[in-house]
Amino acid sequence: MTSSPLPRVGLADMGKLTGLTALVTGGNRGLGFAMALRLLQDGADVVIVGRNADSVDMAAENLRVHGRARGVVADVSTEDGLRELFAKVDEFSPRLDILVNNAGVADEAAFADVTRAGWDRVIGINLSAPFFVAQQAATRMTAGGAIVNITSIDAYGADGPFSSYVAAKAGLVGLTKAAAVELAPQGIRVNAVSPGWTLTDMAAEATSVAMLAHMRSDFGRVPLRRLLTPDEIASAVAYLVSPEASGITGVDLIVDGGTLANLYILETLPQE
Repeated sequence: MTSSPLPRVGLADMGKLTGLTALVTGGNRGLGFAMALRLLQDGADVVIVGRNADSVDMAAENLRVHGRARGVVADVSTEDGLRELFAKVDEFSPRLDILVNNAGVADEAAFADVTRAGWDRVIGINLSAPFFVAQQAATRMTAGGAIVNITSIDAYGADGPFSSYVAAKAGLVGLTKAAAVELAPQGIRVNAVSPGWTLTDMAAEATSVAMLAHMRSDFGRVPLRRLLTPDEIASAVAYLVSPEASGITGVDLIVDGGTLANLYILETLPQE
């Protein structure tokens, strides 16, 4: 896990989630860790879940410096993992107020090369698991509960040979809207956040040093000319689960530096 500066949390934000319990899937690294940290700083008690024991233990230890946190090792894409997770959640707190469905995986494969096993894995982790985690979480929530599904701008267009990932993320946006309507009578809000290109360990591993430096400061495809930071995504999540967003449900908040709004490609073409 690479180090990053702590999120800029204003005095007005500190403590606004005090007394609440949050669950963050995939909270042991990257975006998930940034979200878990932000919720802790806003006053919530936090449970993170991931599949790698060493990573989960290290993340939980780092989080406990800032508040009450617990790490759970489980595979939420399986029924046994789901049962194990919520048994630990119930031990940690008699209540659950916030769920952030962040865990996800991508499988790069050309359309003709996608296997059924690969397809099922990506759909299972990115779409089926968020549904069943949310289903269990909702039974533990009372009025005021909030669910945020982490999707992607890939839900709105292709980004290379990732057809299963694009399909899963588009499905998660649809699921967000359906769940928002069905859970509204219980006072539970359901929203999504679609990040654009973000500076994470995964992005760093997938690019060269020179390419990453360019993307951080002069990324022409993005109107803001740079990669987003995990803290910026975490701030969007923190807002959606907060009392300030009490009237917002069924929305996908796109945090992409203006990428989807940009149809101007001439500046990225070779100049004479």
